[in-house]
Parts: sequence; C-alpha cells; structure tokens
Amino acid sequence: MASILRVENKDGSISFQAQVRLRRGGKIVFNESRNFKVQGVGARAEALAKRLCEDWAEALTEKMQSDTELYKRKQRGVTVAKLIERYIAFVEQDKKIGDSKRSVLGILMRSNLGALALSDLNTAAVIGHCRDRRAQGAKPQTIIQDVIYLGGVLKCAKPYFNIVVDLEEFEQAKVQVRSLGLTSKSAERDRRLQPSELSAFLAAAQATAHKGFIPIADIVRFAIATGMRQGEIVGLRWADLNEKDRTILIRNRKDPQEKLGNNQTVPLLGESFSIVKSQERADERIFPYHADSVRARFERLCVLAGITDLTFHDLRHEGISRLFEQGYQIQEVALVSGHKSWKNLARYTQLRAVDLHREVAEPVVLSGRSDRR
Repeated sequence: MASILRVENKDGSISFQAQVRLRRGGKIVFNESRNFKVQGVGARAEALAKRLCEDWAEALTEKMQSDTELYKRKQRGVTVAKLIERYIAFVEQDKKIGDSKRSVLGILMRSNLGALALSDLNTAAVIGHCRDRRAQGAKPQTIIQDVIYLGGVLKCAKPYFNIVVDLEEFEQAKVQVRSLGLTSKSAERDRRLQPSELSAFLAAAQATAHKGFIPIADIVRFAIATGMRQGEIVGLRWADLNEKDRTILIRNRKDPQEKLGNNQTVPLLGESFSIVKSQERADERIFPYHADSVRARFERLCVLAGITDLTFHDLRHEGISRLFEQGYQIQEVALVSGHKSWKNLARYTQLRAVDLHREVAEPVVLSGRSDRR
C-alpha cells in the first residue's frame, strides 16, 4: 500500500514523499520511499511533483506484486562479489574449495563484474567481463572458467540463500560469449613425458636438493605412479594410509556429481607405496606442502632440465596412460584415477598408435585362395 505525504524541507522548499509498504501474513515484506521535490513555485508546480510521486508509487506497487521482482528489489544491495563470498563460506562448512576454483572466484570478486549489483547482472555485463579478461591477456580457454564458476554460484543463490537471480540472462550470455569467440573449451593435451625428460628432471632435482627443500623428485615419481592430481597428493594424510592393504584414502576427490565430498580408497601401485614410506612423519600430511609451492618448484626444475611445455597435470595423463600400457582394464584404471565414465577417462589416456601393433596370424588359405568373403 502506498502513502503520499507533503513535506516542508528545512530550506523552505516543498517535496512530496511516496512510501510503498507491502504486507504479507501480517509482516512487512517490502518498504521503500522516495522524495519528489517541487520544481518552481505555485500550485501548478506542486501538482506536477505530486503527480510524479503518485505515478512512481503506483508503478512500484504493481511491480512488487511479482515474487521475482520483490526478491530482486530486496537484494539490490547484494553484489556479485558479496554473493560469491557467501557461497564460499557456505560451501566450505562441508568441503574445502579447490585452489583453481578459489583463484577464479577471487578474480570474479575483484573484477568490475564483482562490484555489480545482482539485480543489474545481465547478458551485457557478462560479455563486458569476458572482454575485460581478454584485454588483460586471458585466453578463451581461461575465460570460460570464469563463466563456468560464475554460473555455479548463481545457480546456488536460490537454494542456498533464497536469492532470486535471472538465470535466463546468464544462459544467454554463455551463448553469446561463445559465439563471439571470447570463450572456448580447453584444448585436450596429449603431452607424454619422455624417458630422457624424466631422467633430466630427476637429475636437476637431485643437484639442487638440500634439507628444507620440497622433495619434488619423490612427488613427481609418486604422481606418475598414482595418476593423482597435485591437490590430492598434498592433501594425503598418514591416518588414511592402510599399510596392510597398501591403499590410501583420498578425501574430497574431485567429482562433478559430488558437490559435498567424495572420499575414495585407491591402491598404491608400483613404487608409490615405498615413496610414501620414505617420507618423514613430521606432519599429519604425508606431503605437507602448499600446492602453489609444489607447482613453482616443478616449473623451476623443468626450466633447469630444459623441459618445455610440460605441466604438473600432464603427469596424471602420463600415469593413467602407463596403467593401460601395463595391461590394466578400464574398470581397474578407473578405480585408481577416480573417473566414473569411460568418456572422461579416455581424455586422460594418451596411448601411442605404435603401441597398438600386435602379431596377427596369417589368414587360412583354401584352394589357393585366402578365406575372404
């Protein structure tokens, strides 16, 4: 219900104040006011200001009858950055957010898009953010991560915080930024680690190793033997090691279907078990190092060893490919890698064409002809 009041200001001027107040179930669910100052003098000027005031109040009252508009109006003070902040705090009550996702969410919070009110978030704003990121040097394969993680936060706004967001605008933005070439899927890598490269890396690690340094040689060998991600390796705990079965529990393993945790017990194959046993028990974690520190050390040694275009995640590709080459079946490799489908597992399986050659028996010859149809 709207009320209109004539107000005499301290400077002697006149204003008309409109106050729109809505009640539901005996509770005030919306309350907003606005002043319209009389421009000029006389009854005619006052009548014009009063009419503008009444029109605004009538239009707002009608608009706020919609639940969606009511929610959007109430959340005008909530910015994209504030929603992301609340999202992180909410999710981490049950599960720690991964380093890469946290990094992307941080970029979004600090961006111009982060300062935008949720009620003003639209297709143009998302496109503008992607263009800003491109101007900063980000590649389409990187920018798409912004869009993916932003979408995840927006879709959780209603179920987590009862905040209504116009997801249709966001879905349109996803289509447009792709058509403009601002985003694209990550190129699938087929980088394999060559024997000479591994030898060079381990030699460089040994030459620069001393007390207090990250045992990067052990971590790299362990990554290849297990196919584990970098974040999974530095998160392993002594308490989760089963020495009898030679298995270990990976906590909160990455899985798009399990948002609140995905613990998995995996075998420690090859030399991975002996590598674990050789580590000092100076911490609750087996490899008590920060993921960024491990990555920096790995990249520095790659330079010293003359190895180019190799990422730590490529070691996961290498490890999984080696399991297939050793004769393990799909379901067995999946137990090690954590993949739930062959489609996803195949992306990490970089078998070489030359390795598929097999000896084939000569065709049976009947009456001078080979047995063919």
